[in-house]
Amino acid sequence: MPTSYFTMWGMLILMALGAAGELATHGNLFGSVREAYPGDSIKREALNRCGQMGADFSRFSQHDRETCYRAILPAAVRASSNAAGG
Repeated sequence: MPTSYFTMWGMLILMALGAAGELATHGNLFGSVREAYPGDSIKREALNRCGQMGADFSRFSQHDRETCYRAILPAAVRASSNAAGG
């Protein structure tokens, strides 16, 4: 069998294990995806800008998202987003 076949299955298994680990650790896999890709267009644009600025940025890391929001979003926008629960 070609090496690419094993590579494909290996990557699929790793993704499944990662999803299971996220679910076991945080209890809400889809909540993490929603936080990484927010519905709020301002936050989504901020995360896109942070991703373009640094290769070490991970939108799936809560710490990286919070740091990004502090750096990119104006204080007024952050305050209104926190008050709205998002």
